[in-house]
Amino acid sequence: MLETATVESLTRAMAGTGKTLIFLSGSGLLLQRTAGAWSEDSFAEHDPFVVEPLATSRKATEDTVLAAASDRLRAMVIRLGLIWGPGDHGHVPMTYQSVAVTGAACYVGLGLNTYSHVHIDDVTRLFTLALEAGRAGGLYHAVAGEVPNRWIAESVANHLGCDTRSVTPQEVVLVWGELGALVMAASSRLRAVRAQRGLGWRPEHTDMLSTIGEARLRKLAEHST
Repeated sequence: MLETATVESLTRAMAGTGKTLIFLSGSGLLLQRTAGAWSEDSFAEHDPFVVEPLATSRKATEDTVLAAASDRLRAMVIRLGLIWGPGDHGHVPMTYQSVAVTGAACYVGLGLNTYSHVHIDDVTRLFTLALEAGRAGGLYHAVAGEVPNRWIAESVANHLGCDTRSVTPQEVVLVWGELGALVMAASSRLRAVRAQRGLGWRPEHTDMLSTIGEARLRKLAEHST
């Protein structure tokens, strides 16, 4: 794939320079298509997992970066969870958007599927720590909390005074589109073991539901896109 080929060229060009290369990846590699059901699986940085088929090229890129790590190229990978914070477009905004489409705060199936998340400010701190102290070949997860989608919907409904609603796999595309339907029906649970133990990373923001009630989010519920 183009991404992997580009990174291969980049690592060859940087080999022997003593520079640092941090590749930004994401938790979509570990996505599990649970159709709204709970998954007990939660993965630390080097736990084995089955790669989401749509993300095989991204995993190949990760492998390319880590294989290029040496004393003369400090190459690392950081996998981000669901990012939230000012202006984000994650699960909370998407749940508000579902109100504009259906009149209710929606989740898929049982709504117990869960995506590990991280605040943008904590991501910035992790990148700083990786630049300062990350080791060549390091793989670090950037996740700080998690909340099932049904809890998100219940919090949005409480804010707006509307109902919650479970949507079927057939309906979900009409609410969020094809990509949104995939993400909102899936679980992707990670643990940041090496990021915390190896780099001393301590996330300061762990409650994604603290954004509930923001004016920008209410506007998403009022206007269908």
